[in-house]
Amino acid sequence: MKHATMQHFPLDHAYLCQDCNCVGNCAKQCPACASAVLMGLAGVLDRESEDDLQSSYFRLNAIAA
Repeated sequence: MKHATMQHFPLDHAYLCQDCNCVGNCAKQCPACASAVLMGLAGVLDRESEDDLQSSYFRLNAIAA
């Protein structure tokens, strides 16, 4: 891949076209096929830090059988 063709944009601006499987940074239509069936990738791929994950789960005491 040539350096001139590489692109970078933040994850919260990345959208996957569900018609042609291309990734773009436009929320209105796919830059490859002009489809409007897009899925925001931040909700799927954005990972929480380990501290955020631990605080989001509450702990229960184990029950012995």
